Amino acid sequence: MHFLGKTFILALTLTALLGISALAGEITKTLTLNRDVSVNGTVVKKGVYKVRINRETGEMTILDGKEVIAKTKVTVMTDERKANGDEIALIQGGDTNVLKSVKFSGSRDRFTVESAQAAPNQ
Repeated sequence: MHFLGKTFILALTLTALLGISALAGEITKTLTLNRDVSVNGTVVKKGVYKVRINRETGEMTILDGKEVIAKTKVTVMTDERKANGDEIALIQGGDTNVLKSVKFSGSRDRFTVESAQAAPNQ
C-alpha cells in the first residue's frame, strides 16, 4: 500500500511537470490567410500555413510545409474571451496588409507582433 501511494504521488508530480512544460514550450497551429500579408518585412502569400510559436523565446515562425516563410517576435496577452475562430488583426502599411496579431480558435491568448512593418516595395 505504501509503494502504491508513492507511485501515485510520483505519477501526479510528473503529470504536473509535463503540463507546465507544455504550457511554457512551443505551440503549433494551422492558419489560413485569405490575402497576402506582410510579416516582419516578408510577404506571405494567401494560403494555408503552419504557425509555430515558442513561448519561451517569443518567436513566431510561419512555415509552408518544412520551409520557413517568415519569422517575427511576438508578445502574448490573455484576453477574457476565447476566440470562436482564428482571429487575425492587420494594419495598413501603404498598399500592404501588415500582420499585427493572431488569436487561434478556442484560445484566450493573443500573439501580438512586436514590430509590425510592411515589406519593402509592396
